[in-house]
Amino acid sequence: MPGALAVTVWSAYVLLAAFFYSPDIPPSVLTIAISGILVCLAVVLSFSYWRLVVIFSSFVYLSFYVTRVFRMIALTPDFGLSALPSGLAFYYGSSWHVTVGMLQDRGVASGLVHGYLEYAMPVLSLILIGLILMFRRPQRNATQA
Repeated sequence: MPGALAVTVWSAYVLLAAFFYSPDIPPSVLTIAISGILVCLAVVLSFSYWRLVVIFSSFVYLSFYVTRVFRMIALTPDFGLSALPSGLAFYYGSSWHVTVGMLQDRGVASGLVHGYLEYAMPVLSLILIGLILMFRRPQRNATQA
């Protein structure tokens, strides 16, 4: 189950990011997409360490995502660690306005793509990491060998 979910999540990311950002794909999105392609290949080709590839790619995505969110919050006036909750509220409130604007201006498809990339993908990355850690490959004992 984690492998099928990983292929679904990452192939959706690659396709939607290509649709959303083309023709000018930012380097960060390209890096994340390449790691997503590696996940799909590792799972489909039954690479023995595909679980590590999924975890690595999810961490790559989450590191870029957290960096982007933190940089946007740092642009707000009176930035400080005490203002972090209000900065996060401002960021996600603004992102919601961007999503609604995309729905109105560019159509439902673009709005849904932005929603997937901004809201669903971070949650799905965390779910993938959790599932991989919960459903580890059984270890072989010396008695089984």
